[in-house]
Amino acid sequence: MDDVDKLALPYVLPMGAFLALTSVEGTLSAGHVAAWYPWLYALKVGLVGVVAWACRSTWRDLKPWPGLGGALGAVALGLAVAAVWVGLEGHYPKLSFLGGRTAFDPNVLGKAAKWAFLALRMLGLVVLVPVVEELFWRSFVWRWLIDSDIHRVPIGQPSALSAVATSALFGLAHPEWLPGVLTGLVWAGLVVKTKSISACLLSHAVANLALGIYVLRTGEWKFW
Repeated sequence: MDDVDKLALPYVLPMGAFLALTSVEGTLSAGHVAAWYPWLYALKVGLVGVVAWACRSTWRDLKPWPGLGGALGAVALGLAVAAVWVGLEGHYPKLSFLGGRTAFDPNVLGKAAKWAFLALRMLGLVVLVPVVEELFWRSFVWRWLIDSDIHRVPIGQPSALSAVATSALFGLAHPEWLPGVLTGLVWAGLVVKTKSISACLLSHAVANLALGIYVLRTGEWKFW
């Protein structure tokens, strides 16, 4: 393993763990074993959190922080992303090979277990997922497509290839592929404009928080 490969590992391992455990979670919690989902999700959050902490050297990419204007823009874009995610549902073809979400209804749990699960679910949705995904897509993959030695490439360096490829792959990593592609393009523009992974992370967290609140208020569990 050369030095470039070693530099890539801290970005790849958390995302790899997240995708692998999401696949296992979906397979084991399908059908008659759906009751396993809260435990499988808790295990995923715990394990991915440990891997992300072990790879926290990548967190240096979170600097610089966006200024006030950038932060406000990121929040506004996050809310717009959540609206698009919900608004497009049912208006585009689903791709069967992307699978689907577990759509677990926490109301089947006892009161204490339900609130414990919801707290953990929101933690994963609003904190863990944005950190892992933004450092992987907008920091690592974006720059790797420009130069395999990513540290020679500044955060947010304009690149049509990086913008299109990361947006397409980000979309295909979600069952909601079309909103995912559009979201990827929005955050591609944001990282180029602000030169800040933290701006994308903030926008991502706001989008996921808004979507999580929508799900809790409407019971549209299919979105998570």
